[in-house]
Amino acid sequence: MIVLLFLLWVLLSGRADPEVLLTGAAAAALGEFLARRTLGFSGRPLPPLRRTGGSAVYLARLLWEMLAAGFAVMRLIYARGREPEPLLVRFRPGMGSAGSLAALADSITLTAGTITVEAENGRMCVHALDRPLAAGIEDSSFARQLRKLEGTK
Repeated sequence: MIVLLFLLWVLLSGRADPEVLLTGAAAAALGEFLARRTLGFSGRPLPPLRRTGGSAVYLARLLWEMLAAGFAVMRLIYARGREPEPLLVRFRPGMGSAGSLAALADSITLTAGTITVEAENGRMCVHALDRPLAAGIEDSSFARQLRKLEGTK
């Protein structure tokens, strides 16, 4: 982590003279120390390439779903004579960690027409603007991909 902090410092400063390098080294060391001391950072190596690739696939899927949901909401708004059917969906996505549950909640909220109302104790409550937007949310591609990334079924 110290190397990444140092490289970020140099990159953001825009120059590489001795003053910037020394200050950057000191700031990176301090950042590493504080991360270990206060945040419990363990300094374990970067995630394996498989997880990194899986994360990239997840982000690509998220962008695609955001775009598709945006068009679906636009159709709903501009359709004449059609009233939306809002609903709340409660379910257990089966995430193994709180981080995965939070990522799923954020992903659902980022897609147009849905918002995560509650995500705790392994359960979620999602508000959907219309019934078709909520279809399949209990076992969405987001949840399956996150479970795959964390190694749970």
